[in-house]
Amino acid sequence: MNTELKQDNRLLKKGYYKALFPVMFSVLGATINALIDSVFVSQKLGPDGLAAVNLSMPVYLVICMIASLIAGGASVCSARKAGQDNMKEAQNYFRDSIQYCVGMSVLFTVLGIVFCGPVSELLSGGSGLSGSVYSYCIITFIGSSPAMLVYITTYYLQLDGKNKAISVSVIIMVASDILFDILLIYVFEFGLYGASAASVLSTVFAVIYGFAALFSGEANYRPGLIRPDTERLKNIIRYGSPWALINLFDAVKLFLINIIILGAAGESGAAVWAVLNTLSEVSLPVVSGVPRTAAPMVGTFYTSHENGGIRMLTAIQIRVGMGLSLLYTVIVIITHPVIAVFFNISRSMLIPCICLGVYVIFSTLCSVWERYFTSIGFISAANITTGARNLILPVAAALMLAGTGEGLWMFLPVSAAATVAVIAVITFIRYFRSRNTKRPLSPVLLLDDSLERANKVLDFSIDAKMEDVCSAAEKIKDFCSENNMNMKIAIRLGLAMEELLNVIIVRSPGVHFIDLRTFVIAGSTGVRIRYGGPVFDPFHDEQADDDMLMGINILNKLADTTTHIYTLGFNVLTIIFPLHDTK
Repeated sequence: MNTELKQDNRLLKKGYYKALFPVMFSVLGATINALIDSVFVSQKLGPDGLAAVNLSMPVYLVICMIASLIAGGASVCSARKAGQDNMKEAQNYFRDSIQYCVGMSVLFTVLGIVFCGPVSELLSGGSGLSGSVYSYCIITFIGSSPAMLVYITTYYLQLDGKNKAISVSVIIMVASDILFDILLIYVFEFGLYGASAASVLSTVFAVIYGFAALFSGEANYRPGLIRPDTERLKNIIRYGSPWALINLFDAVKLFLINIIILGAAGESGAAVWAVLNTLSEVSLPVVSGVPRTAAPMVGTFYTSHENGGIRMLTAIQIRVGMGLSLLYTVIVIITHPVIAVFFNISRSMLIPCICLGVYVIFSTLCSVWERYFTSIGFISAANITTGARNLILPVAAALMLAGTGEGLWMFLPVSAAATVAVIAVITFIRYFRSRNTKRPLSPVLLLDDSLERANKVLDFSIDAKMEDVCSAAEKIKDFCSENNMNMKIAIRLGLAMEELLNVIIVRSPGVHFIDLRTFVIAGSTGVRIRYGGPVFDPFHDEQADDDMLMGINILNKLADTTTHIYTLGFNVLTIIFPLHDTK
């Protein structure tokens, strides 16, 4: 019998990869829409049209800022509540997010229609492009509602484990955007009005499908009205602020750097910057998608104190992020002549592309830590990092390098590398300050390992086979008896857990690995079982025979509470027992 079972990352890695490409694809969806618009506009209207699209982007980024604040903050709160097995409150945050997004989008549309003229003048810097900028911005203002709601569908489809639906939604958005661009730009010749309208209409179709998929089948999140709650709103703003600030700072940064580059390199430099900005948007599936895939998992694990899972997820993110960002860099550098032709640029793009590639490598690492800080509730660090990476350091570097010719593009990698240093300093300060407290934090990830140090928690993983099931039951029994559970009760618990695990394996096809966690907190001991496959709660299995129900009946008598939730593509079964102090 194998009694040396250890925690491994097979289940988490499988769940992460299952969500990774749909989430990356969802990030790519909006990026592809911008890229498609840029390509069609540049080919039809030339560099001036391309520059106008780029100058208009701050308006879209403000929409993304509001959506990220609401949908991103609500989804983090829902994930944290799921980690506490409180799905009712998780759904309350979901309903809040819809109501707040709809309300804010209506307000944004009204203000946009009224002030679109002055905004266009401001974004164009008083140049001759203000009319073109107005054409693109006015439709963007009108279509703000679907642009915000698509964030909700993406975040919550991931939380509900419906990753395939995310991919389908993106395919719908991209395919319809191409179709509408062809019709509105080339057939009906609506110019920049048509390009902007194509993005809005394609997003409408994606939102309709996204909500239909979210509400179908086994759904944790259902539509409905809910009375606003001040405490929930505060939590949404708190946890959404780092994500919102990314878009806010990006909008301000883009505005300021547009002015710097126009002054330092003229309209030809602005066209190169428009290409770099578009290419950097293409990198967002890596820079943003890799950490965004893990963020809800990290938030769930943090509230349930599953430090081992957090460490594994962080390692997975770094490996995947660094590998994909290096691949992106190589492709961009090799294809720089094609990029120049593709965007109708007459000057060499080699140095700008090299600078962009190095920037993406550092930026991916920064993004992992930004999202991580948010997920563990270290919001001040997330906001400082966001401000440094997305506004302060890029603008400062661009100003310093403005008179260096081709060296101007070095502002991208210089600012991202400096942000890595900022993250290291923030982390060290937080770790150093915790050293003399009752619960010192671990270096790098800043985790509270007090339960592990006191031997009050046991994490391990098993294969879905009889040998490992027997070993798991034995380990759980030994852990409970070592933590003062009555020996007879511990033996009964071990036998019942063995039967329960067998029920999960037999009755839930697709379960190959199971993660188990046994813990002692506040006078109770608990067992948390995490497994893949379809939704399956063994405590409510109407098709189980009497032999299978024997262990479950024993657990029902021993347990104070049993809860089952399905989140992030995992079944999570939590069983809490009284500790029983006498042996």
